[in-house]
Amino acid sequence: MDSRLPHAGMTNFMDNWQLIDTNKGTGKYNMEFDLKLLASAEKGEIPPTLRFYRWNPPAVSFGSGQKPEEEANFDFCRQNGIDIVRRPSGGGAILHEDEITYSFTGQISDHPAFQDLLSSYYIIVEGLMAGLKKIGVNAEVRGGKSSGPERFIPCFALSSRHDLVVNDKKIIGSAQRRKKNAFMQHGSIPISYNPQLVTGVFPNPQDFFDKATSIAEVLGYKPEDSVIKEALAQGMEESLGVKFNLQQRL
Repeated sequence: MDSRLPHAGMTNFMDNWQLIDTNKGTGKYNMEFDLKLLASAEKGEIPPTLRFYRWNPPAVSFGSGQKPEEEANFDFCRQNGIDIVRRPSGGGAILHEDEITYSFTGQISDHPAFQDLLSSYYIIVEGLMAGLKKIGVNAEVRGGKSSGPERFIPCFALSSRHDLVVNDKKIIGSAQRRKKNAFMQHGSIPISYNPQLVTGVFPNPQDFFDKATSIAEVLGYKPEDSVIKEALAQGMEESLGVKFNLQQRL
């Protein structure tokens, strides 16, 4: 097990939910870490865990059912040092650059809302929404229907009824993977976008900037990472009715 993973001997599962910040990592490292958390939760080795992380170098991640070579410009990625990685969850292609990514991992028995996919999804999304509000970003769940097929369209240009949006522009998209005893949900929280990278990575951006937004675009400035992560953690605590035990400094 990774030395940075929390473990059962460190906490009482009923009283101490874990918050860890692994900071910057490669695409491969970040996805493997989320999978390790899920595997450990499935075995009952860790308590419920909220994780924050960034990406270095930037990366393009693809949903578990996508064909990467059809949905990103590999030559552009190689020339610009952009990682290519597959996510263990579904959804469309995502460019990870100036963003904070969250993941939440827990056993299905850890909370009444975790028994069901949608209820577990939404209690986490409600926490994220509360956290964004604390920094002045008033998001809401879209509640609409999918805009169409996911093939060849960047994830943040898609419209899903489960997205968090500001003025109908996506600000957080999340996806979940469930096993018999545990689940892991993760999602991207863009701070800003680089138009040159977006248009270079995706062959068909599909009016990306008309359908996606970022924290900096909404607020007109970039809050410190620590401010964003503290607000999101507090929002999650309020939604879940728990307190997170900080494993690593934000």
